[in-house]
Amino acid sequence: MTHEPNYSTTRMKMTDFALPVIHYRDNPFRIVQTICEQIGARPATSIAEAQTASYMAKYLRRAGLTVWTDPFIAPIPSGGDAILIALLATAVIVLWPTSQAYAITAAVLCVITALIAGSSFFSWLTLRRAESQNVIGTLASVHPPTRRVVLLTPLDTHRPPDPLFGREVRLGASIALLTLVTIEYIAPLPLISQIRIAIMAIPTIYLIMAASTELWSYTQAHSVGAVSYASAIASMLTAVDDVGRLQHTEIWVVGIGSGTTGAGVRHLLKQYPFDSEGTFFIGIEGIGRGALSYIIHDYKSRFQTADPTLIQRVIEATTGVRAEPSIAGFTTIVDPILKAKRRAISIATLDQKGRVPLQGSAKDTPAAVNPALLEQATRLIANTMRNLEH
Repeated sequence: MTHEPNYSTTRMKMTDFALPVIHYRDNPFRIVQTICEQIGARPATSIAEAQTASYMAKYLRRAGLTVWTDPFIAPIPSGGDAILIALLATAVIVLWPTSQAYAITAAVLCVITALIAGSSFFSWLTLRRAESQNVIGTLASVHPPTRRVVLLTPLDTHRPPDPLFGREVRLGASIALLTLVTIEYIAPLPLISQIRIAIMAIPTIYLIMAASTELWSYTQAHSVGAVSYASAIASMLTAVDDVGRLQHTEIWVVGIGSGTTGAGVRHLLKQYPFDSEGTFFIGIEGIGRGALSYIIHDYKSRFQTADPTLIQRVIEATTGVRAEPSIAGFTTIVDPILKAKRRAISIATLDQKGRVPLQGSAKDTPAAVNPALLEQATRLIANTMRNLEH
């Protein structure tokens, strides 16, 4: 007969092992698939944009953030500026034979309209307005905060791009028209009048075509936006999930409504007067295809650069991540923030022209996204946030 020890009174020898911290978070590529396949195209001010805001709010609440939605009224671009520019350009040619003074006035107004087109000052031309929303989540620091980091990316998606290159080229054509009219008024070319008027009509014809193609673009369906901006949302959410609470840095996560028009960013700055020294904005543009980049400045803002401290923190965050400094070939989401003299930088994946690949294209689907690049962007954002602690 064997003796069975009484384990209830036997002292057990305990050995302490370091337990791994296992953190479960969503695969960012699955977030991209959910947004693109279950919600789909997300025009500014649409129900789909609001559904994306709701999806993001649920994710952030589950991650332990305090979340609220901040509604606002946003203009809906209608192409009215392009039509007005084309009408003024046409008026120049029509008026020239009978009243040169009126024709020159119309040319000056054409240039002014092209200059302010798309600005908030010009929003009175937009006949339609609708409600949009920013969704905001905040995560308090462990200790009293000494700084704040604000991550932001658009909730909406793009239409197909204007085939005739948009506002910048229209402005150039308007200036060319004014120049030709001025030359014709001061020192006419030694040509017959019909040929001189035909030369002046070249910019006008272009502007009429530009108005037609822009109106065409407004009739096209929006992209489902896997790169712009479902992947940006996914990178932002999973980076916050990875980082958790920081010791001295308060985290804000903002899904920008009407982000493609800039209305949501302007509302955010108006609604929340962030301090200029202790708040750092990180705009997350299109992510998932191209070269992972941190944007020093865009093609128009040569002297309006990203914040030097943020540039340094991003450089430090590239340990184990392949990312490079770039000049963006588009206006970044943080452009209004930099103009307001706040500290900001953008992170994006760019093509060789400095643009986000497939933006507005029907090909911008989850199949176009590189999941490994998505993880790299998530790591870069998370590392940057951690580096701001120092």
